[in-house]
Amino acid sequence: MRHAPILIAILFFIPCAHAGERIEFYSKHINVVSSNESVEVGDEPGHVLAFFAASGVGTRLEGPEEPPYKIEIWGSGDYRGDGTGKDQGYGKFIFADGSYYFEKWSGEVKDGRAVGTAEYYGGSGRFEGMTGGSKYDCTSLGDRFICDVRGVIELP
Repeated sequence: MRHAPILIAILFFIPCAHAGERIEFYSKHINVVSSNESVEVGDEPGHVLAFFAASGVGTRLEGPEEPPYKIEIWGSGDYRGDGTGKDQGYGKFIFADGSYYFEKWSGEVKDGRAVGTAEYYGGSGRFEGMTGGSKYDCTSLGDRFICDVRGVIELP
């Protein structure tokens, strides 16, 4: 068979998830804000409520090998004029094989950084029934934000 080496190479590249597996990872996420609306509260200078959406790509740097994956983020924040605040929202991670899972995240904002935690849920495909979560540290760069993410995925 002339195509056997290509098929074998493709089969070895697709990540496999095993029942009961615990995946610990470190990833870098680069996201671009696609929509952003804010409302000035008016109770103090610079106090705003913001609603945003972003999309991006994640790259796993530690843990089981994974091709880059797509990210969709939706969130809201309560920010003060001194650069501090709180934000929260949801995310969806979509992988090369079509599998995905969601997260609910929340954190604190200070000095151009957002630091917080996320809880994973709602997996499909190889992530069906998964649980897990992560800690993130994001740096704002205008309409972009780059996040360092350390997490765990537990497969049923």
